[in-house]
Amino acid sequence: MPRFRVSNLPSETKRLHESQNIWRRKNWEKTLAEHKDDIEKMIQKLNLFDIWSNKLQNIDAAKTLIPEIFMDAYISIHFASYGLYKYANMSLRSELETVLRLVYFSRHEVEFKWWLDGDEWYREERMPDVWGRRYVYFTKLKEIKEFEKACETHMKLFSEDAKIVKAYKKLSKSIHSSAEHFQTRPDRVSPRYDLGELKRWIDVYNGIQTYIHILLSLGFAEEFKDLKKGERKKILGRGMEEYYQERVKEALGITE
Repeated sequence: MPRFRVSNLPSETKRLHESQNIWRRKNWEKTLAEHKDDIEKMIQKLNLFDIWSNKLQNIDAAKTLIPEIFMDAYISIHFASYGLYKYANMSLRSELETVLRLVYFSRHEVEFKWWLDGDEWYREERMPDVWGRRYVYFTKLKEIKEFEKACETHMKLFSEDAKIVKAYKKLSKSIHSSAEHFQTRPDRVSPRYDLGELKRWIDVYNGIQTYIHILLSLGFAEEFKDLKKGERKKILGRGMEEYYQERVKEALGITE
């Protein structure tokens, strides 16, 4: 296998390599200098997927989808740290969507095999996703019903214009290249560290991880309750906003 040497690159490829090295290093170092504590907490959230992966290892959908969920969250951090905020949000949308699929497919093994084979049967019913319109599937799950009862109206996850609904719509604007989520600006093309964009991404990232760990805890209720107390405490404490921690415990009858 040939060894990589900058001197061996064709002229335009060499220029691309050199310019990318400059902006990536500059943005990465600026992001870490200003937000190292935020990034550290995000990495701690990433480590929670090890707990889920170990606990759900006997579920086919989990074995396939949890690595993808982890990678989307991981790459989102990298993109944002490089100043690629649009693509960081696109990764978060993919992460959330894959978690929703995981909860659904864990109870629908036949449909999971169809989906792996590329059979999007649900589109024949003009449904955009396997879980149906307006997240109807999740609103019928017992644990999620109990959780929603425990939440104040403006803090619910699945009712019209509630938390997950709003988050999914907002992240979808990055996928569809809404003007407010353009990566470039009239005054620049190369990615650049932007304090406002970075802060907005941090808020979105943390919110999405909260919804994801709520979904996993409620969607795999028995497995969650069967975790070691220390592992469950980490998921509740690191993975979720404080408001939701007691609501999840209440919905699942956890009294510790």
